[in-house]
Amino acid sequence: MSSQLRLAVDAMGGDLGPRSVVPACARFLIRFPQAELKLFGPRSQLQTLLLKEPPSVRERLEVVDCSQVITQGCNPVQALRHKRESSMAKALEAVASGDCGAMVTSGNTGALLALGRSILGTVEGVRRPALGKSLPTENGTCFLLDLGANIDCSAEDLLQFARMGLEAQRVFSGKADLTVALLNIGAEEHKGTEEIRRAGQLLQAAPGINYVGFVEGHDIFTGIVDVVVCNGLMGNVAMKSAEGVIRLIGQKTFTIDKKAPIKRFFGQLAINLLRKWRAQLEPGRYNGASFLGLEGNVIKSHGGASSEAFYRAMLTAKECAESDLAQQIGGAMALQAQRQAGCD
Repeated sequence: MSSQLRLAVDAMGGDLGPRSVVPACARFLIRFPQAELKLFGPRSQLQTLLLKEPPSVRERLEVVDCSQVITQGCNPVQALRHKRESSMAKALEAVASGDCGAMVTSGNTGALLALGRSILGTVEGVRRPALGKSLPTENGTCFLLDLGANIDCSAEDLLQFARMGLEAQRVFSGKADLTVALLNIGAEEHKGTEEIRRAGQLLQAAPGINYVGFVEGHDIFTGIVDVVVCNGLMGNVAMKSAEGVIRLIGQKTFTIDKKAPIKRFFGQLAINLLRKWRAQLEPGRYNGASFLGLEGNVIKSHGGASSEAFYRAMLTAKECAESDLAQQIGGAMALQAQRQAGCD
């Protein structure tokens, strides 16, 4: 393999496994003729699925046979100690060696974090890697983190998340001047836990960060802020609640009463509009969260991702690999450490 863009793909993570991953890989290679992939999993199972794909796809896709698979129920400690020959671990090693620019998996989040920290290591100065992604807003996107990697976070952790989120949003949005907010139960300064209030004070005093204060859950999607920071519990609940509402809207699209002529006319108008919104906001279109703070580009797809959703996660991995987001975050954190040392 000699192309500039090469991604590692864990074929065995998630509910659908290679049934969703292999078609997504084929679509990705057809769209990007210069790209190449390394697909990790049991060779016999993967090659059976690959026989359905054209030769132009198969010749740019290398299957790496793996004897172990990490299930969704696997304990992170067990994965770390006993699953080093798994498709997830081997895909991470391909990134660590520099053979691939990024890896994508729908696998166990806890195992991914544990193996990622062990195989790739963390950026110097980062205590906890965070999971984040760009979400659609009224006038662009908002980068939300953490989405579930860290339940309990200190004020210092949240400050680090803000710095990493800024670098990620610069890559994904192309904007240079970005604003940051903390997710809270209210916008007033006295609201929230002690750690959140203390994090607000740290962000307010941090040089190079345009901190605008607290925001509530509904503010994430208005576009009033570019980066929203929170602990993993709040972030995961906010993201999945939004996805649930979007799916509900999609279901309601097809239950409008259209019996009477007037209802049939206005109902059809509403259906067309809702279908358009649904296509734009479908959660699968925004699949693929970045594990920020690892010494390598790691993209986590939804465990139940369809082929379309996994393909979207691969697009995120491509963007991270081409910009080398992990290196940018490492540079930003190193620069901040130097500034802090100079102040001390």
